[in-house]
Amino acid sequence: MKTLKNLLTAATLMPLFAACIGSETEQAGFSTVAFTVPYANSTDGMIAFVTYGKWHIKQNSGNNWCNIKTMEGEANMIYNIPFTATINTTGEARNASFTLQDNANEDVKINFQLYQYATRGDGTLGNAAMIRRIEGTDGSLITAGYDDLYRPTSLTIEKNGTTLRNLEISYSDASDSTVTVNSTRTGTTAPTTLKSKYDMGYQPVKLISSTDTVCYREQGFVYGSSSYAFNVEERYQGGEYTIQALKLNSQQSLAPDGKHVSDSLRYMHRYADGTVMMEKLKLSYSSRDNRQQSLDINQLLLGVEECNPYTLISMFKHARNSSVISEAESEDSRLTVKTTANADGSVGTMTVTRTPLGKDGGEEKTVTYTFSY
Repeated sequence: MKTLKNLLTAATLMPLFAACIGSETEQAGFSTVAFTVPYANSTDGMIAFVTYGKWHIKQNSGNNWCNIKTMEGEANMIYNIPFTATINTTGEARNASFTLQDNANEDVKINFQLYQYATRGDGTLGNAAMIRRIEGTDGSLITAGYDDLYRPTSLTIEKNGTTLRNLEISYSDASDSTVTVNSTRTGTTAPTTLKSKYDMGYQPVKLISSTDTVCYREQGFVYGSSSYAFNVEERYQGGEYTIQALKLNSQQSLAPDGKHVSDSLRYMHRYADGTVMMEKLKLSYSSRDNRQQSLDINQLLLGVEECNPYTLISMFKHARNSSVISEAESEDSRLTVKTTANADGSVGTMTVTRTPLGKDGGEEKTVTYTFSY
């Protein structure tokens, strides 16, 4: 019998619905059922198994959200069968129970379950509220749009009437699984078109244009410790770039429904004129769940001027800490974050206060953001 890994690998290579395994003698039995797990905003999955006798599948639970497209079949075949799922807006992972039964021998059967994650491909919960507008007391304005699968299709960041960033996003679901981003930022005269293949969670691998690159880059485990580090980078023609470097301590999960918070953030922005802005921050968190709304509100910590629009919409979801930051401290300043919540747990307002540390640190500054859904 094939292992689950080999079965799923075979399933991806099969050009047809099923293929004969070459035996003319019908036997009872079948292999273990291998399957994919859809995200909360995914509607398609696949099961794969080998059968030696004629068979049928009985559904025991989950009829209201999960359906296997073929429920019976022939002997001596490798099957690769699609299943469909409705969008999961429960906020919890769910499963549907099935029995794969040999027609000739009622004692030969396998009970299996199909699952769907609680979270969307971007790391938000399936019932997360969709932020449409954010207004800041510093003159900032952010607007966002989405499609029927809760994926971002547009994002605009403005400050005092000037557009800082604008993204228009499309997905080629019916053809080659490519995400296309038309990006405009302050100082550019025309949009830049970046493209990437995307995975089952609609997450890009590496967005690339002829001039710009936006990507997730693993640093791996920190030498001498169990901490794991990674970057999210934007790089532009001419030498300008931004880098977010995040470090996670041990026992944290980057799995789809896992929770994680980074203990530190290093942020660097090298501007086109060669000047560099650097923040090295130790992070603390509140009990507020950052997966309850569509945008990653932690990305507003340093203000809209330094907000990466790709991480704001969680196109690189590992950069979304599962909890809302309560405090970030460097050698020369402390950032304090206070939030209020709506009845559904989504954020209502967020106030960020920067307090200088030391004798010559300057004055305290506060910005309050109000969220509309």
